[in-house]
Amino acid sequence: MRNALRSILKAADLALRILLPLLAGYLLALYLIPTPQIAVIRVEGDIWGSYTADISQVLEQVGSDRAVRAVVLDVSSPGGEVSASEGLYFDLLKLRERKPVVVSIDEMAASGAYYIACAADRIYAKPASMVGNIGVISILGQEDLVDEVLMTTGPFKLTGGSQDAYIRQMELLKQTFLAAIMAQRQDRLQVGPDLLSRGEIYLGLQAQQMGLIDAIGSQAEATAEAAQLARVRHYRVVDRTPESALESLLSVDEPQGHSTAATVADLPQGLPPGCYYRYVEPLP
Repeated sequence: MRNALRSILKAADLALRILLPLLAGYLLALYLIPTPQIAVIRVEGDIWGSYTADISQVLEQVGSDRAVRAVVLDVSSPGGEVSASEGLYFDLLKLRERKPVVVSIDEMAASGAYYIACAADRIYAKPASMVGNIGVISILGQEDLVDEVLMTTGPFKLTGGSQDAYIRQMELLKQTFLAAIMAQRQDRLQVGPDLLSRGEIYLGLQAQQMGLIDAIGSQAEATAEAAQLARVRHYRVVDRTPESALESLLSVDEPQGHSTAATVADLPQGLPPGCYYRYVEPLP
């Protein structure tokens, strides 16, 4: 009996000697190697400098976060400021060097929003998503401002240049936009720059045929694609949308609480003069 008890104690001691290091190693691995994450960042509404500054900060954070293995940008936007759109485009290119980036288009990714989207590894859209509208619009200055200026130090001090020079600047911005699309999607596009520069907007199904997007699918499918690109099978999805962006989304007064392409594209009041990568709903 005593010998049997000793055998049991020895076996238990041996098991503890083996299992405790294994358990400690497992717990240490959980601490050192966190569960892989797919970060989702929502971009909705007009793209402005102050808004995109928060998005850019989060893109930098997820780029440095070891737990985040891929990023899904959930886009529903008509575009916006030229410089803000270009800034997010370059931010996504930088992030893409570190980990996969997939864009999921909800209601719309038009003009500057599509500029941003083309920086991703893959673009998903819904069949009825509105995509494209590649080009530039211009909001001219207030005419009554002329009456308030008595004199200037140069012929174009007030206007910044001649009308011809302004048109050339708009054309240069359009060509820059086109060059970004051709650079990022040249091996997937089924149409040329002449057609793209017409500024048309397409449904998701049309955009896929043209090569403007890669696949028709939901955010869930875009997330699965991001995980596959990151080569992870077991992961969790985390929302990394900036709090300021979430607050602005909650404050939007939408009809009956629903977001549509029309509400997304609604032109803000008092849009400052300048050039924009933005879609504008056609007049009835």
